[in-house]
Amino acid sequence: MNLNQITVPSLNVDRSISFYKKLGLKLIVHTHSGYARFECPDGVATFSVHLVDQLPKGDGIVIYFETKKLDEEVARLRDLRLHGDDTYFDLLPTDQSWLWREARLKDPDGNQIILFYAGENRKNPPWRIGDRDIEISASAEMKNETLEIERKFLVQSEAFKALASKKHLIKQAYLSIDPERTVRVRIKDDTGYITIKGISNVTGTSRIEVEEEISLEKAETLFGLCLPIILDKTRYEVNHKGHLWEVDIFHGAHHGLILAEIELTAEDESFAIPDWIGEEVTGNPKYYNSYLSKHPIL
Repeated sequence: MNLNQITVPSLNVDRSISFYKKLGLKLIVHTHSGYARFECPDGVATFSVHLVDQLPKGDGIVIYFETKKLDEEVARLRDLRLHGDDTYFDLLPTDQSWLWREARLKDPDGNQIILFYAGENRKNPPWRIGDRDIEISASAEMKNETLEIERKFLVQSEAFKALASKKHLIKQAYLSIDPERTVRVRIKDDTGYITIKGISNVTGTSRIEVEEEISLEKAETLFGLCLPIILDKTRYEVNHKGHLWEVDIFHGAHHGLILAEIELTAEDESFAIPDWIGEEVTGNPKYYNSYLSKHPIL
């Protein structure tokens, strides 16, 4: 698949033809007053305009034309009176933070035109997403949004306590346990959080997670709206052969339950299993925190 052509609306096709010919496009189709098509001077893409009774509302359409000699092209166009009596640029050639150099003006119908030069940075900027990133990411990466990949295990001894580098007191409850969008409220030590998690994949290892820090007071208030069982636990952080294990000792309604989780960067990532780890329960809904929020351990 290849993007070949863009068509923009116009209230006056003849006026648009004059504008785009001055811009440097070659007219190749003009069979009637309602449509015209142009050929770009470089490459194989075409561009067209079509007659409309009313222009779209809002910010309109943005059209990009790339030229290696941007500054020279803008200087040429400023002398051509593209709009009849003058040529107005909203932005003269300027280097942008996304590594493009751009100039901006509008066509007679108000469509935004950006003349730019990006070179290799158009398709291959330093932050381009790689093929592997696409495979493991369910959406474009955003601040506070990650793809959570984790494995979960029962714990068969408390030997991990002597190895722990950190310990936290956690209590959490759920506003929603809809499997497609769980909403969790948590207090970790003295900081509040609200977390939304998407549905797990078929193996139970991966899902989207979005978390925001909130005030302690707000978290306490939200607990009053949550499902009745509050999960109360102590979390131990244990580093073992290059991976961080989080081990939760549950209290209260789930006294006696100890679960360990390891977060990974890929589902097939290898890791060493400590000797205090027991049965794997990844993907078993009985051990989801959202399930435990409605089902105490009897």
